[in-house]
Amino acid sequence: MESPGLGLLAKNLARLGVGKITMIDFDKVEAANLSRQDFNYSDIGKYKVDAIREAIGQINRSVHFTGVRKKLQDLSEQEEKAIFCSASLIIFGTDSFAAQSYGNILALRYDIPAIWAGWYAHSRTAELFFQIPSVTPACFRCATSSRYKANEKKEVQVSSQSNTILHSQLLDTLIGFITLGIIHRSHSKDRFESARFYTSLQKNGVIDRNFFQFKAHPDGGNRLFDAAFENSSANTPVFQSFWQSVEPELKLTGYDYDCPDCMGKLLEMIPKDSEYIIKNKLNKDLN
Repeated sequence: MESPGLGLLAKNLARLGVGKITMIDFDKVEAANLSRQDFNYSDIGKYKVDAIREAIGQINRSVHFTGVRKKLQDLSEQEEKAIFCSASLIIFGTDSFAAQSYGNILALRYDIPAIWAGWYAHSRTAELFFQIPSVTPACFRCATSSRYKANEKKEVQVSSQSNTILHSQLLDTLIGFITLGIIHRSHSKDRFESARFYTSLQKNGVIDRNFFQFKAHPDGGNRLFDAAFENSSANTPVFQSFWQSVEPELKLTGYDYDCPDCMGKLLEMIPKDSEYIIKNKLNKDLN
């Protein structure tokens, strides 16, 4: 996990029996964090990863928790390999675009499923994107290419000042459902409801709707909600989500460039006989 705000999720995953959790965060707990994140007054001044380690130790002592007091981008090559070579999933809940974008490179480099999640300005609408090698055809950069272009002119920043602990709990819960689905994807859906959740997202082995926005405020929503519900975002019901398909941004899919991060890697991992490849007439181009 790479996030200043995923402490509650880490604790809940520990409750659910996830045996190994690594969290990367260089920050310390401040008084201002108490209303937005799952920390106590006694945690102020501690590194966040240390406070979370202590809390998880009181929840499930069998969990192997590792806290790394660094920025994701500052990991040495040795540290990076030690963490990600054996990882089953990476979760990015940070509002740092530099960390989000570097996370995409790591997920692609090590062929690891990954989740990105966060709130838009004013915390009225949240977003969640996930990618899974051999299952989803597009990467995080393909999904948020306009953000990358904007960042070339000015660093993309989203303030968390409007967040409350309720926002953190809500988003962590949404991430948690996707997390369990990915972790249990190879298990029987008759044994794990989370495995059934995952398989329900698939269509012939492929998930192409892997990016959704969640409206948590009457004034939330965006143009995607407008198009989906044929009315103004303000009239779209609160707590409604909108799932969208993400197309790999490649020359063979109609773009004038190939995504600099994935270069079509995820698309090439999709089975050639899948309905997604055939429907989009990509089976010949990928041979």
